[in-house]
Amino acid sequence: MPAPSSPPTPLRRLYGLLTPYRRTVGLGLALLLGSVAAELYPPLVWIRVVDQGLPAGDWAFIGGHLALLVGVFGIQQLLSAWRGLLLERAGQAFTRDLRLALYRKLQGQSAAYFESQRSGDLIARVTGDVDALQDVLVRGTDAVLANALRVLGVVGIFIALQPLLGVLTTLPMLAVGAMLWRYGRTVQPAYRAARERLGDLSALIGDRLAGIRVVQGFARESDETARIGALGQQLYEEGVKAVTIRNRAFPRARFVGNLGNVIMLGGGAWLILAGQFTLGGLLAYRGYGRYFYGPIDDLVNIGDLLQRAQASGRRVFEVLDAPVSVQEGPGARPLPSPVRGEIAFEHVTFGYDPARPILQNLTLHIPAGQRVALLGESGAGKSTLLGLVTRSHDPQQGSVRLDGLDVRALTLGSLRQHAAVMAQDTFLFHDTVAHNVRYARPAATDAEVEDALRAAHALAFVRALPDGLDTVVGERGVKLSGGQRQRLSIARTLLARPSVLLLDEPTSAVDAGSEAQVVAALDVLMRGRTALIVTHRLSLARTADRVIVLAGGRIVEDGPPDRLRAEDGAYAALERAASVDFGEAVT
Repeated sequence: MPAPSSPPTPLRRLYGLLTPYRRTVGLGLALLLGSVAAELYPPLVWIRVVDQGLPAGDWAFIGGHLALLVGVFGIQQLLSAWRGLLLERAGQAFTRDLRLALYRKLQGQSAAYFESQRSGDLIARVTGDVDALQDVLVRGTDAVLANALRVLGVVGIFIALQPLLGVLTTLPMLAVGAMLWRYGRTVQPAYRAARERLGDLSALIGDRLAGIRVVQGFARESDETARIGALGQQLYEEGVKAVTIRNRAFPRARFVGNLGNVIMLGGGAWLILAGQFTLGGLLAYRGYGRYFYGPIDDLVNIGDLLQRAQASGRRVFEVLDAPVSVQEGPGARPLPSPVRGEIAFEHVTFGYDPARPILQNLTLHIPAGQRVALLGESGAGKSTLLGLVTRSHDPQQGSVRLDGLDVRALTLGSLRQHAAVMAQDTFLFHDTVAHNVRYARPAATDAEVEDALRAAHALAFVRALPDGLDTVVGERGVKLSGGQRQRLSIARTLLARPSVLLLDEPTSAVDAGSEAQVVAALDVLMRGRTALIVTHRLSLARTADRVIVLAGGRIVEDGPPDRLRAEDGAYAALERAASVDFGEAVT
């Protein structure tokens, strides 16, 4: 039975990604052959000039060969420039496509994936790691092949000019190759650790900058500086470790490689005195020395880059290879129109850790157009229910149906187009008010945007902004109040025209003064639509057609708010607690 083949290394897989650009790269490599051949030709002219032209005093012969040199130099530069342009185009295309592939993979991941990842580290993989790969796969590969061709070409010329001297001069290079192979195996773990620390540092800086108000609010600047400094120190130590290994290995390799110069000069002189070599041949040998020993440094540096690429490649493939827990099935179809908005949870069991389910055998039917408030303590499974409708997660058991169709049988695009989520953490892009609202439907007209803002009770404050609809709201809408951000989010959702609304604590981030306006805007938004509202504020629950109270992943009460209040159960207890905590009048 044949032994199972070992999985390809990240570097081999990365070179496989160059397949779409094989024609451009292939033409570049063909030009490389011509460029290296032109580069290696001049020392052969030296032999003829020194051994034939000078002894004969034939200036015509010498002049002809000087003209030949000029032509060869021109051809070599032309081929080199053309090659550089082609390979740079391939490298830029590779970087563009790999970044896009990474972004597509990330964009298709479920909420569970991002809950286990750090955004700063993911950004470092999409940016820094991809840049490192371009340096190696295109520029580095070009340098490696060019130097390899130079070395092979020079070895062939050496042996052709003087076989014995050629073999002796080549021997130190074999030792250099063995030393570089050993260096690569030794330094690889150090570079891998350095890339991991860089990802950790990027993630920490991104996280702390996103929460800079919290850092400053609790006067933790010095502590966070110390944390980042400590992680930076770890990165420094890993980098120094790699550099230390390098600076031990490289001088040895250079020393051994340069012994070939000693062999070349000593052996060449001895062979000339013995009448077995010529002065022109020795000068040619010396001219080729820079093509033979010079690439040692380049090849060592490329070896260094290859190790970094291995580390970056692993990080890139960790993203590309990550399983997608929520994806469309092969037979997925769009949600049929018109969408009524009927939702059914049938014997649903779900847990982020399957061993500890949050929802247990839950069955719930919501008729089209009904407004349902979901109440219960934190961790009862309210927000989880919303995520199951849009397939942020899939249940371990049971099914979720929209208009009678299992949501897993629907295309994600059509499902999420008709079932809109408004999270408690209202997100606005660092863009204008108009672009943030129009994000839900880019083709919407200015009049439609203004109508949505008016319905969301937001048009008045938008017009009062310095640039109106063209006002940039800042990162995450930092230039606006919580109520203003929420009303813009409502306008954006209105513009999307969804059939189902999934509202997760829509008033949690607004103050009491803004809450009335937000609730009024939400009332407009929910008219004629199926709405599930997760809320701790009973002002929204009292306006619902139906209240569902969850506890321990199960439904403990279900019915209109007036009836549940009269039954004096869990909902009535929540109202009494709210009246004590916030001074609300129980009606």
